[in-house]
Parts: sequence; structure tokens; C-alpha cells
Amino acid sequence: MTSDSSLLPSLKTLFATVTAGITGTLVYHYMKTNFFTAKDEEKIKESLYVEVPRDTVAHLIGRNGTSIKQIEEETCTAVSFIDPGGACRLAVIRGSKDGVQLAKMQLLKCVEEHAQLETTEIFVSEKTIDRLTAQESKKLREIAALSKTRIYIDGVREKRTSLLVRGTYHQIEKVREFLKEMVAEEIPAATETSNNVPMKRSPNAARTQPEKSTPTEYEKLEPTSSDGFCEVMVSFVESPSKFFVQKAGPCSKELDCLIDDLTDFYSVKENRQQYAISKYVVGSLVAILAPDDTCWYRGRVVSIDLEEDSDDDGILSVNLVDFGDTVIVKQPHVAILRPEFLSMNFQAIECRMAYIEPIGGGEWSEKAIEAFETLTYCASWKILMARVESNATMNSNCIHVLKLVDTNTEKDIDIATELVRLEFGYSTA
Repeated sequence: MTSDSSLLPSLKTLFATVTAGITGTLVYHYMKTNFFTAKDEEKIKESLYVEVPRDTVAHLIGRNGTSIKQIEEETCTAVSFIDPGGACRLAVIRGSKDGVQLAKMQLLKCVEEHAQLETTEIFVSEKTIDRLTAQESKKLREIAALSKTRIYIDGVREKRTSLLVRGTYHQIEKVREFLKEMVAEEIPAATETSNNVPMKRSPNAARTQPEKSTPTEYEKLEPTSSDGFCEVMVSFVESPSKFFVQKAGPCSKELDCLIDDLTDFYSVKENRQQYAISKYVVGSLVAILAPDDTCWYRGRVVSIDLEEDSDDDGILSVNLVDFGDTVIVKQPHVAILRPEFLSMNFQAIECRMAYIEPIGGGEWSEKAIEAFETLTYCASWKILMARVESNATMNSNCIHVLKLVDTNTEKDIDIATELVRLEFGYSTA
């Protein structure tokens, strides 16, 4: 709708009448104080009304009005919102012909972004949380403003180690980048105070030896429903008598973030050199680059094959403490595991099947193992329902004896019963 300067008084009167006649209609109004001065009246050539969903208005306005102000400044327009009732509100754009069209495009883009908003949980160290909340949360507000997201600190858990970030995918990725920069800033200070690493970060730093220790425990399965079941994912299978599961839920996201952080840190050549190991100890915790993979993982040294007077790299067997399988790696692909990567419990939970034994009472056949891998979606990250029927102990390790049920199909499948039906085992129930 266009108008010349002679129609401005009537427009102002109409606008006032509309807004005064509806209770609570004026939700937000960013009109410059001198908008209707004679000087500005000469510039106004067009008014445009855009319908926007009611629940997107707050997103369009932004925190403290920053988003709408930016649109106004970039398009030389003035934007206000009125509420005619119903599911939508009207955005009133006033300015030049080109300005209102540009403002309309930006508003509609914001509406589209709002539809793509998601909430993501990002896990960080307690030290990072302390930095974010220090000095009246200035750092937290700064990151939220720069990324145009809303960030909340998890206040439910006793140990605050996660952030809830509300924004688009790209905005959330910006938050991740800011957090990684913060962690990078912490590394020099952590290096100076650690007894296991050199005082300065240097490619020629003296190589050190990791201590043989078990500072982190393995996760344990606990029921999450009244019938005693919990959700798990099978990560590695040796046989139905020895396999590993991971708990499904927040731990899965936290592990993904941990692997990303490990990979980001140890993919830097200088970091690998600084945390290189000169002498290995069986049982020590390390970071490793898995064969045929681009990611770094947490591991425990199982065996060592270092030949003296050989130009070849040493060979190590390393158990992946978050997945359960053991891999063979060369010395350059192993490094000291920084203490900050031990804040999360090891995720590989050793288990065995309940109420079933292999046919003949001997070892499980290869076909039986393959069938079990298929039935449990091994390493496919599908959720199964698990119930701990009892616990066993082997080499000081707690082993859960499980009943597993597949609920991914129309009819629930008891894994043990299915193995018996396929004649790979017999029931002991």
C-alpha cells in the first residue's frame, strides 16, 4: 500500500484507532521518536503489512530488540507489530519502496530460521562452565550474542557439565567453535600444571610415559522403567557369552562430543608430538587413532610388541574402552591421554546373555556369532531393551548377565529365544 505525504495524518489516525480499539494489540513497537517529523515524512513512500506466526515474534525482535533494530538499520525502515487476533500478527514496515521489500525479505528469512530452530546439549568440562559463569556470566552472554543463540546451563545435575543451546544448526556450530577456542586457551595453563607433560608446548618436547592407572570407572546398567529394562546399543560382539553395550540416551551425545574433542586435539601434529610416548606400559590409558578411521578414541594398552634395533614402528594392542573391541595400532598413532578426557566414565559395558548356552556346551559357532551380531544390530546403533538378570565377576570386572529384547519390529523379539529357535543354543531358563 503506497501513500504520499498528504495522506500521513490520516494514516497516523487510522493506526492509532486500530491499535487503541483492540485490547493488548500493540505487542512491540520500534518507531523512532521523530519518525513523523516533516523531514522523515518526505522519505516515507510505502507501508507494507506482513503476516508472521505468533510464536515467531519474539525471535524476530531478538534479545533486547537487537534483531529488529538490525533489520531497521540495514533497510532504513521502521518496523512495528500489531495483534489483530488469531494465529498471526502483523508486522508493519514503513520506509522507501526498496527498503520495505528488503525488510520483508529479511523478516521472512527470520521466520524460516525460526522453523529450523533446535535445542542441542553440548557437554563441556566443569572448568569451562566456571569460566563461562565467572564475572556475572559475561563470557556466556558474549557467546550467546555473537552466535545469536540462547544458552542455558544445566542446573539439574550436581555437577554442571552441559549447556543447552537453542538456535539453528549453523548458530549452534558457532557456539561449538567458541567453546573449542576457550578450551584451546586453557591448554597452556593445564600443560604447566601437569606432572605428566612438558612445561611448554613444543614439537621437540621431551617424551613422557603415561601412568598405569584406572581413574575412570566403567558405566553400569540401571533400570529406567518399572519392568527393570533400560535402553542399550550393542557396540561389539565376541560371542553371546561376551559382548559390549553402551547406554542409550544423554551418554551417547556426550561420547560423540568427547570423540570430536579428542579428534580435534590429536589431529594437530604439534599436540601429537608433545604427547608422544617414549615407553609403553600395559594397562596405561592412551589416545589412539583407530585403523582405517579418521577419529581418535580412548584406549587401554593390552599388549606391546616393540622390537629393539628395528626401524619399524612399534605395534600395540589397545582396547577401546568406550566400544569394547581391541585394535592393533602403530606407535605414531598412540599418544598420552590428557586428564581432561577422563571426565566421562568408560562407555563399553561388558555383558553376556542370560538363559542360554551354546549347543553342545562348548564354544559358540561362527554362524551363531554372526546371527547374534545381526539380531543385536551390532555397531549399527539401534536401541535394544536390556534387563540385568544377574551379575558376574571376572578379573575384577563386573559383567552384566542380560535379557535382550528387540522392539524395533512389529513383534518384540527375545534374542535368547530366537537363538534357540535357530538351533544355535539351548535354553537354561
